[in-house]
Amino acid sequence: MSLPGVIIDASNVAATRKRPWPFSRVVEVRDAWLRDHPGTAAIAVLDATVRPFLDEQHLVKQAEREQWLEVHQGDADDRILALAARFGAAVVSSDNFRFARREHAWLQGSDSRVWSVRRVHGRVVFSPRHLGVATDEEIERDRLHKLDKAGLLREDAEERFRCTDPTGTCLRGGAVLLPRQVNKDGNRWFCRSCGYEAVEVVVEPPVPEGLDTGPVLVTVQHGYAVRATVTVPPQGLTLGRASRSRPGTTDVTEGLGADRAAEISRAHLRIFLDDDGRPLAEHLPENNASFLNPELDFEGLPRTARLAAGTPYALEDGDELHLGPGTVRLRISNGARTGDESGSEYAG
Repeated sequence: MSLPGVIIDASNVAATRKRPWPFSRVVEVRDAWLRDHPGTAAIAVLDATVRPFLDEQHLVKQAEREQWLEVHQGDADDRILALAARFGAAVVSSDNFRFARREHAWLQGSDSRVWSVRRVHGRVVFSPRHLGVATDEEIERDRLHKLDKAGLLREDAEERFRCTDPTGTCLRGGAVLLPRQVNKDGNRWFCRSCGYEAVEVVVEPPVPEGLDTGPVLVTVQHGYAVRATVTVPPQGLTLGRASRSRPGTTDVTEGLGADRAAEISRAHLRIFLDDDGRPLAEHLPENNASFLNPELDFEGLPRTARLAAGTPYALEDGDELHLGPGTVRLRISNGARTGDESGSEYAG
């Protein structure tokens, strides 16, 4: 059997705004990757807490029989990265894995190992993730956030229950119970300590950030100064330098000097939405440049992660694009606006 060339984050790939999540999305992504990379194999890792919330359970069982799906009882992210490190494989996921940058240094600044997947007009499209280099503060923040979230999720596939003792006298009152701590009578369960009914705890699966939130927002900055916020409409958004001949282009150069504005093309970058409403970016001109989550030099200018013209790149919540030499920066966010300090918004 061929060594796995890719590890697929099945929970992440299957997730949609609606429940249940279709496992056929994972099958489609696996098949598309193998078509693009013949002679390799693929492994998909599924969080055990997500499995009950998947549609098309027959496809899940078939994937297990064919031994390309692993339903993991612990932390699926850790398992995905461990397999990727072991086999030198790529990862398909929208996660930026900042929490794991200390254990897996190959993630820092990666632009070839982690891939996002999008569906554009029904077609599966892969794009490399420019992850950027996370600071120690960002790594620690995400590590603590992950630990906090993990406390709300089951670490195994066992059923869990909660005692409903209304008196507060049960030693286990309000605590989460394992199957060995309850008695079953027909379709009902009862706490062994006090005899009161115990109800099953149903844990919602973790939802990838950006899927269940509001519109895609683009915050326009000149350096670190926020200029405005733009909402990406369903038809997409073209950003560049103001021109009477291009009335449909959103100007991101207002307030810049002529020399700096000239470094931005009239139609410089297009941001558009995939079939699921998630954003992609495409650098338009052959000249000038755009960068995604670049490393910066001593002058604060981008020196890595330049985008190829005419190629779609998936954008995730928190990504940052630098246009031209980096004077204009675009910050991507998914969700309801929490307030724009600039107090302005461009008309798209």
